Amino acid sequence: MPHIFGRNPVVEALQNDQPIEKIYIHHNAHGEKISHIYKLARTGKIPIAKIDSRKIGKIAGDVNHQGVIALISPIQTAPIEDLMENVSKEEKQPCIVLLDRINDPHNMGAIIRSAEVFGASGIIYPTRENVPLTETVIKASAGAAFHIPICKSGNLVTTIQELKRNNFWIYGSAIDADTELWKTDFNRNCVIIIGSEEKGIRPLIRKQCDVLFKIPQKGKTESLNASVAAGVILSEILRQRREDPIKS
Repeated sequence: MPHIFGRNPVVEALQNDQPIEKIYIHHNAHGEKISHIYKLARTGKIPIAKIDSRKIGKIAGDVNHQGVIALISPIQTAPIEDLMENVSKEEKQPCIVLLDRINDPHNMGAIIRSAEVFGASGIIYPTRENVPLTETVIKASAGAAFHIPICKSGNLVTTIQELKRNNFWIYGSAIDADTELWKTDFNRNCVIIIGSEEKGIRPLIRKQCDVLFKIPQKGKTESLNASVAAGVILSEILRQRREDPIKS
């Protein structure tokens, strides 16, 4: 993944709206320029991680990094407002995939691939507690990341509430839900939340869901991989929208 090293280059990138995914700052770095980087990052809702000398050296090698490294995404993410405007023009009912703490880049890439293959309108992922949009993610998506709008959210709850105001229903997969996937009606504007590989959807995000469903299982394994679950769900949504709506 491309990097920018040094205080002035990172400030320059921030001021010119470069597609920065994350900024690493040495925990001992300080001064006016560092404070300015923090301010610009907050404005742009770009996450900052404080790291030690070993990790920053591993990323930068022999480059003079001045205690600051910015990770640049190979793909320019779209503003959520633009996604909303575009889906409002679609003839079909839009389906947006929202990620909650997906930490494995191969999983994230596979989810993006499934979303594009099954006709989702876009993907939203959080700037914090989620893997950045790295080259590994893009490679795992098999190129799908170049063919579907991808947006970043600084606050998932706020984003979900805005989606609700735009007439979207929020769906979440939960192993303890009463309704099975096959009996859940997706024939409306929908947002599908895909949760963490280990812990699923956070309780705070789960409270925002209008509908909870479970994927039926017969085996002894506790749960499906996040990307496999996403593929199963999105496939069912496509199937329903090609057939008659579910009758309650």
